[in-house]
Amino acid sequence: MTLDGSNESPLRVLAISGSLRKASFNTGLLRAAREIAPDGMEINIFDIRDLPFYDGDVEAQGDPAPVIALKSAVRDADAVLFATPEYNWGTSGVLKNAIDWASRDREEGSLMGKPATLIGAGGRAGTARAQMQLLETLGETGSVVMVKPGVHIQAFAPGTFDSEGNLIDEATKEALRRHLDEFMNWSARLLWPRHFIGFACEMDIALAQA
Repeated sequence: MTLDGSNESPLRVLAISGSLRKASFNTGLLRAAREIAPDGMEINIFDIRDLPFYDGDVEAQGDPAPVIALKSAVRDADAVLFATPEYNWGTSGVLKNAIDWASRDREEGSLMGKPATLIGAGGRAGTARAQMQLLETLGETGSVVMVKPGVHIQAFAPGTFDSEGNLIDEATKEALRRHLDEFMNWSARLLWPRHFIGFACEMDIALAQA
């Protein structure tokens, strides 16, 4: 990756929105993230609209094409960025369903051990409760989730999003930019620890060289 100049490949981030609405604030948040991503980070948005409800009987017959595509996208990514709305103090059913399907993958590169982070736009709590619920879910998948600095946006505040769901508030964009910068560093430390040996203690150095 380009963070320390040791590798030219970008950090590939898979972005998933938990809202299907055309003018979704959370999908707009991911578009903004893609536009302001730091150098060395590449964000690709995956649409979960076509995923069927998780059903063990369906799974036993073989994953449907949208599920195969989701699992492949997760494996091909270095890290995952989830944007969640908040419905009734929790995340959306479609996002939980997507994570349930993805969690069934046991191949290398699946959610197990994958760097991840959460952002969200919603009501007065800024999706804080939905993000807390997702932390529990992703903990079970084995994903390694970065919580801070955090992005909790009150989507209905005037001047935050336009009528098409695009993020237009500059202060909010700056908060998102800081979160992405830290996610870049967080993911790099997890994925390429040898690049950070100079900043580690002796025990960390021994583990990284093992």
